[in-house]
This record gives sequence, C-alpha cells and structure tokens, in this order.
Amino acid sequence: MFLDHCNKPKAFVFLLKGGGQDICDYILDTHLEGNVSAERIEGDDGRRVAPNIVAADTEEDEPVTVPIVKARRLFHTPRTASTGNVKRSRVSARATAANNPRKPLKPKFKATFDMDFNRADTLLFNYLFSDGHPLDETLVRIREYGLTRRDIYSLIPGRPIHGSVVEMVAMRNACSIQHVKNTTFWCLPPSFAEDVTLGLSGEELAEKYVPFWIKPSKFVSRIFIPIEDIFMHWYCMVVDFSDKCVYHLDSYPDPNMVHDREKVMRTLLVNLHEVTKSKCFGPCGIYIPSNFGTWPVRRGQGIPNCNTSDSSGAWVISWMDLEGRFNPLEISGVLEDSTIRGRTAISLAGCTFNVMGSLLRVRAARWLRGEGV
Repeated sequence: MFLDHCNKPKAFVFLLKGGGQDICDYILDTHLEGNVSAERIEGDDGRRVAPNIVAADTEEDEPVTVPIVKARRLFHTPRTASTGNVKRSRVSARATAANNPRKPLKPKFKATFDMDFNRADTLLFNYLFSDGHPLDETLVRIREYGLTRRDIYSLIPGRPIHGSVVEMVAMRNACSIQHVKNTTFWCLPPSFAEDVTLGLSGEELAEKYVPFWIKPSKFVSRIFIPIEDIFMHWYCMVVDFSDKCVYHLDSYPDPNMVHDREKVMRTLLVNLHEVTKSKCFGPCGIYIPSNFGTWPVRRGQGIPNCNTSDSSGAWVISWMDLEGRFNPLEISGVLEDSTIRGRTAISLAGCTFNVMGSLLRVRAARWLRGEGV
C-alpha cells in the first residue's frame, strides 16, 4: 500500500535494497501524498520511528495501518553463506545421524520377502547391516572362529564374500552334527585344503580334523570341502559315496585353470582317504570304501559360467546349504544371490551355536528404540 501513495520511484528501489540506516529515515524526510498519518514521529526514547502508512479511504473511514518490518526479505533472494543454511553433503549428514542415538540409520542391506524372516530375524538383520558401529566388533563367535562386522558387511550384494564367512558356514554345519548319533555328511573348512597344500601328513591331518570335523560314522554319504585358489576364486568339492565320484562345482570353470583345480581335488581325496585309515579314526574306518581315493572327478552340470569370481563365494555357500538337499542330477543353475547372502548372515549370527547370539538380539532391540548399544 505504500507504493500506491508514493510518487517517487526511488522509494521502491530503496525498499529492494533495504537501504541506509533504516527505511523510516527515508520516509520521514520525504514528502508523502495521500491519506498518510505521520503521528508519533518520535518514540518514548527519543528515537524516530516509522510512521503508520494508511491505506486509501474506505467506506467505513477506518484507517488500516501496515507496519513496516525491518530486515524482512521481500522476495526469495538467494541466501548468502553468512546468513543462509549451508547445504550439507551426504557424508556430513550421515556423520551427524550416526552421532544421534535416537535416530537409527537405514541398513546397508535390506531384507526381502524371499528371505522369509520373522520379525525377530528382520530386526537382527537390520542391526547387523546398520551403519555407525565399529567394524572390528565381533558379532559371531563359534568355538575358536569369529566374525567381525566388517566380515558381515562382505555379504552385502556386489561385494566379494570374505573367506572367514565361508569358513564359518563350514563350522556351523560341523556343529550341527556333533550331537547326531549317525552322521550322514562331513563338512570340512577351507583350511583343510590349505594344510594339504602345505604338505601335512595323513596322521597330522587326522589329529587336527578327526576330533571335530570328521566325526567317525558308518552312514556318511557325502563330504563337502570348500576350496579357494590363489586367485581368490571359490569352488566346491563334493565326495559322493552313492555315485562313487567327486563332483567339481565351479561357477567359473576357466579352461586354463580347471585342470589345476581338479588336480588339487585328487590330492585332497587321497589325503582324506589316508585320514579315514588312521588310528585316530577308529573302527569306523572299515565302513569307508577302500578305493574312494581313486574315484573320478566329474564337473557339475547346469552351472552357468559367470566369467567372474565376484559371486563365487555365494555359489559355494549355496552348495554347502544342507537344507538345499544336494542333488547331483539337478545341480541348481540359478543363484539367488541376495537371498543367499541375507540368509547366511542370519543363520550365522542368530544360530544357537553363536555364543553372542542372545546378546546381539538384545542390542538389536535397544538399537531399534534408539538407545545406546
């Protein structure tokens, strides 16, 4: 309304610039036409104040005053660095959120419907893959083996799975048969292939692996051995007593490497045969075929050539999954990578063999409530 009664255009320019000491200084020194009330030029403290600018005459002849507000922006002008809000980067925002215990961060890996988790497992899953925790924190402890949060993070899709995760899967499988009277399978850790490569004798191997990993039984039908080569590629060796052969399960059967890998498998088979004939194995050795050290090696059918080793760890874990009911006649040619990785995390962190399992679930509940863990 001020512009309607002001004949001088520089008053509008003065408003845009927010000029001078105060806009009222300009108004008091400028002749205003129209129905303008210039009362109360001076305040109680003696300073000049802005007059009441009165609108045009109305039917009720009541003055409508519009007070001038100092330092208010008239338009949406760009904020300066000194007065405006500085746009924070994602890194700074994440760091701020990490320091706020009341607001849990979104997990790096989201659970899916195919993982078939209940509410408790979903909560544990979100806690395992949440940010803002020490990477060296131990989350899984089974016997002498342990997994840190950094190892668990390797299960996030798109990342190579750490060897300690594959080793822990073998440990979980071995723990599941310790209280079974008639064992039907053995699952050896990756270290077995490493020890054979280092040249340990049959007696040394038996002393190290028979007490826990190779439980003597006359009902053994399969032996699972995960192997990692020098190029950090994973493949699986499965000794099948029914078919009297050794299956080579490989997601990247490089023609230049297949011969060397199968040579390693034959060496493992010979040493494994020596272990079953050692004194440590006991009388159950008579139930083990005497010639299984010479069984042929067959390549798994239906497995696609991935032409990469990035997902080889997930393939091996899927073949070691006992619930998958290994079928040599129909080896899966499809990898549900995200589902396998998610289920592996929960099967390790939430299993009964993890001595920290109960504590993890308590921490997950506190994390969900925004409390410090």
